[in-house]
Amino acid sequence: MFLRPFLIALLVSTGALAQGAGPGTKPAAAPVKKTTVTAAMPAPDDRAKQWLVLVDDKNYAQSWSEAGKAFQNRQKTEAWAVDAGKRRGPLGAVASRNLKSIDLSKSNIAVIKYDSVFAHKAAAMETITLAFENGGWVVTDYAIS
Repeated sequence: MFLRPFLIALLVSTGALAQGAGPGTKPAAAPVKKTTVTAAMPAPDDRAKQWLVLVDDKNYAQSWSEAGKAFQNRQKTEAWAVDAGKRRGPLGAVASRNLKSIDLSKSNIAVIKYDSVFAHKAAAMETITLAFENGGWVVTDYAIS
């Protein structure tokens, strides 16, 4: 007598009875938690845009410090500033930048391409490679053609 009310209370408290589970049925799987993009962890293309704004503003030191270890290990802050200035300076200000593609085919790597228009170059392609490190996307390479 005591066992039946106890079992009913147990089933109700776990939600099995409310979900229509009975003898021989499997309980419903827990819902899969989706990762939501937040300011702390933006999507790779959003992170690429944030980083490009630093380069657009000639804030090369901060763009270097926010880049990934692979980027930083290739060149020091001063060398990056000189290199970025040589590559971007002649192009002038950014007039527009439109997402062309996102390649996520490699594990923890994103390659983002933008069709960009600069004051002194009407058609350019910017390619930003990002890696997922320490819970977020970081730039590991930048090319412009």
